[in-house]
Amino acid sequence: MNIKTLKILIPPFLLAVMLGGIYLMPRKGEVQDSSISMNLPTGMSPDGWHGTRRQESEQERDILAPDTEFSKADYVQEIPISLDAPETAPVMCRVSIVKSGHDLNNSIHRPERCLPAQGHFNLTGTTVEVPVEGHGTIRMTKLKSQQNITPDEPQPVILDSMHYYVFIGHRHMTEDHLARTLMDMKDRVLYGEDQRWCYFQISTAYGDKIKVPEEEARKQTERLISQLLSQLVKWNELGM
Repeated sequence: MNIKTLKILIPPFLLAVMLGGIYLMPRKGEVQDSSISMNLPTGMSPDGWHGTRRQESEQERDILAPDTEFSKADYVQEIPISLDAPETAPVMCRVSIVKSGHDLNNSIHRPERCLPAQGHFNLTGTTVEVPVEGHGTIRMTKLKSQQNITPDEPQPVILDSMHYYVFIGHRHMTEDHLARTLMDMKDRVLYGEDQRWCYFQISTAYGDKIKVPEEEARKQTERLISQLLSQLVKWNELGM
């Protein structure tokens, strides 16, 4: 067998070994909880925001496993009243933490999969570095999308949104779905551990229609991410 043939055969062989490793995973190992609290603050917290609890939708309940857990809240930016300030609206951020049940594949889905089902289109994504108070920076996936908020009207009204998300398991944090899958496989095979993963997502609408400039939306969204994750994440478990 020559080297050229080996190069062709090695990738599918490695893939087969990885997939075969799934069958070596313990069916029920020690279950480790995610390293993030589900207790989103409300009221006048965090500083500069007013938070209100929000219930998950029936649609979300129906498509995800019954032991999936949800924590959702909307945060409206507090802005000082000034006659000299330009006419702008406060930023509103919608925050979701979704925790997987025992069936990871049917418990949490990537926003790239969920957002189109909610009417979002023209999705584009990138990886960004977001500072977190007292903990340096973390990597998150940032998506942009558009959504017709008047689907039953003849004249569409298109709203722009930005969405940030990150996956948090036990001792792990990653913005990448494939990396999360590989971490999960490694922990099951090498340590006999199951873990519950959360995804933390924050979505913010922006644009002229709602008088929120894109840069202001980005700045305030990242400020809220910093404030929330500094409080909610169990950083000692992540070693960060």
